[in-house]
Amino acid sequence: MIDLSRNRYLDPIAHKWLEWVKTVLTEKHTKGYLPSLKDEKKDRTLVQINFASYEDKLKYQCRKKVFEYAKTKAEQKYCLELLNILWKNVDSIILATPVQMESLMKRLHRRMPLALNFVGVLADILVSYYEIVSKKCAGELVEELGVKTCPYCNRQFIYSFKGVRKERPELDHFLPKQDNPLFCLSFYNLVPVCHSCNHEKLEDRLQVNPYVKGFQSPFMITDKNGVKLSKSKIYHLTEKEIRLRFENPTPEEDVNIRTLGLVDVYNKHKDYVKELIDKSMAYDAHARKALVESFQGAGVNPRQVYDFVWGRHLMDAEYEDRPLSKLTKDILEQLEIRR
Repeated sequence: MIDLSRNRYLDPIAHKWLEWVKTVLTEKHTKGYLPSLKDEKKDRTLVQINFASYEDKLKYQCRKKVFEYAKTKAEQKYCLELLNILWKNVDSIILATPVQMESLMKRLHRRMPLALNFVGVLADILVSYYEIVSKKCAGELVEELGVKTCPYCNRQFIYSFKGVRKERPELDHFLPKQDNPLFCLSFYNLVPVCHSCNHEKLEDRLQVNPYVKGFQSPFMITDKNGVKLSKSKIYHLTEKEIRLRFENPTPEEDVNIRTLGLVDVYNKHKDYVKELIDKSMAYDAHARKALVESFQGAGVNPRQVYDFVWGRHLMDAEYEDRPLSKLTKDILEQLEIRR
C-alpha cells in the first residue's frame, strides 16, 4: 500500500474534483419521462419533464423515492428534511476526508437509523450519477493526481493514455459505493487502481486508505514455515523455495493484505526476488566498493552507483514511481544492502 499523500497536496486536487462534479451536475439535461411526484404510492403515471440540469433531475428522483419509501407522513417529512440537509452539505460530502466519512457513518448508525436506511434506498440513483460524472471527469482526476503505479499493490503501472482510444486506471470506491452511496462522489473515496486490485476487492472493505498512509510492515523472505531467514540462508534458496510475506503487519494492514490477496500475488514474483538474491551475491561489499572506485573522477557518488545496480525509486517517497519498488527495497534491507 503506497502513501499517496507524500508527494502531492491533495486538498487543491479535491477542490478541483468538486468543481468538476458541480459543472457536470449543472449541465443542461434533456427532457425525459419519469413517474409523477405524488404522495400516492400506487401512482405510476409517467409525465414528461424538462429538467434544467442533472442536479434538478437528481433532486426529483430522490424526492420521488421519499414517497415510495416512507410509510407515514412523519417519515416523509423526516426524509425530505434529510434531503434538504444533504443538498446544503454537498460540498462537504464531496470533500469529506476518510476520517470525516467514517465519523458521519458512525453517527448515522448510532443516532439516525431511519436516515441511514433511506440513504441506502437512494443507492442506485446516487451511483448512476457517479457513472455520469466519472465518464466525463475521471480521466482528468487521474491526470491531476499523477499516480504512476497502483497504490494498493505497487505491482502495475496505471498510466492514462489519450490516443485513439482513451485509457485510464479504474477508480475504486474505498468505501464500497453500494453500501456507502452518500460518498460515491467523494474525492477521498476514489482511488485510482489497477484492474486486478479493483476486481479482487469488489465491494469488500479495506482498512488502510492510501490517501492517509501506506504500509509500514516490510516484505520478507521466509522458509516454508513462515520463519524469516538470515542472509546466509537466503543465498542457498532455489527459486521454488522462496516464500514471501509481510513482517508483523498491523490488524488494519492485515485486512488489506487478505482482501487484496497480496501475499499470493507477490509470491508470483519469485523469479524477480531470485534475481535480487543472485545480484546481491555478485555485487558483494568488495564488488560494490570496486564499482564505486571505478567511477572516481566521473562525478558519480556512491548513492548513484547504488541506483545503477539496484534501480531508482527505492526511497519511501518514490515507491509509487515504479512497480515492485517497495518489495525491492525491503528485500535489499533483508540482504543487508543499504543505500
